[in-house]
Amino acid sequence: VFHVLLRIGECISSVIVLGLVSRVLYMVGLAEADTDSRLIYTTVVASISTGFSIVFGLPFLYAFLAFPVDFILFVTWLVAFCLMETVSYHVPARAGMYWHGPIDINFSGCSSWRCVLAFSFIASMTYLVNACL
Repeated sequence: VFHVLLRIGECISSVIVLGLVSRVLYMVGLAEADTDSRLIYTTVVASISTGFSIVFGLPFLYAFLAFPVDFILFVTWLVAFCLMETVSYHVPARAGMYWHGPIDINFSGCSSWRCVLAFSFIASMTYLVNACL
């Protein structure tokens, strides 16, 4: 039962990160500005994690034997978190560091950036706990 709850938590965390980072990418596209590869990496990790959590969320035998993939996804989420944190280290809690000049990014501001950081870390820890079980 705990395994299934962890998979649901993984799916929720990855969908939240995917939605928020996709919003930032959309705003970058509207501004016709260059994006950072860190956003692309985080989007890919969140997409893979969402699919993995949905497929292996059902309590079958093969879902319990997926601990190597859980550990790999833990590492990828930790890398994504560290990459995003190094961006916000220089300019605290701002997602506007991807553009050259003042661009109105509306929803993709400080609170969304902190939410991406928080749920990236939560996703990595749920994959670690799931790999250890």
